Amino acid sequence: MAIKIQTREVGIPVELGELKFTFDTSDESIKNFYEVGQKTLTEMKNVKEDDLDAAKEILEKGYDLMLGKGAFKQIYKQTSSLIEVTKYFVQLAEGIQEELSSLGKGLSQQDKAQEYLRRKNKPKNKNKK
Repeated sequence: MAIKIQTREVGIPVELGELKFTFDTSDESIKNFYEVGQKTLTEMKNVKEDDLDAAKEILEKGYDLMLGKGAFKQIYKQTSSLIEVTKYFVQLAEGIQEELSSLGKGLSQQDKAQEYLRRKNKPKNKNKK
């Protein structure tokens, strides 16, 4: 008698407007997401406002890492606003992180604690009422 185990697809479906992608949830992809994804967000914060080419290059690496080669070009063709495409990227990164956590593939407890402390110690906007 053989033991039969059904395998599952490893991926998180992503819809961005009319476009459909899958975030690969293999171990290597998740590792890259946490390493390169964070680096991409940091690079975007440091890019000069008028340096569109640098911003596009950074976003292209990030999107292509998360959604596959050519994803950025498809997304930018659909929404030709770098500001909006950047907002999508942040939403995508947050959404993937939430999904990975719900699948038990998120940050380690130590990483979660560091993230909590970072957010807690973030300076608050004093102009807000």
